[in-house]
Amino acid sequence: MELGINKKGGNRHLPTISGFLSFLIALIALAGLNVALLIKEKVFPGVFIVQLPILGFFLGVIGLFTRSRSRLYAIWGLSLCIFLLIFTLLMVVSSLSINYKP
Repeated sequence: MELGINKKGGNRHLPTISGFLSFLIALIALAGLNVALLIKEKVFPGVFIVQLPILGFFLGVIGLFTRSRSRLYAIWGLSLCIFLLIFTLLMVVSSLSINYKP
């Protein structure tokens, strides 16, 4: 019996990086949203609320189509980006329900 050697393909590094980038972008967007909420800024930076979570969402979806060992960061990044997008949607809907002139 011979011992088989598994050679890792060269195209496996791109999806692994995309899953990790999705997780990293989601953490940066979450930190930016927290800072904007803590300093009580009247105009939220759109980069942290919309653009970064959408980019992280697409990178997370790309990262899901990888081997099983690299899906962890993609799942975490995807779930955090979905949370940020749902939070933004609920924040906008609830702010539209405020009646300024009773």
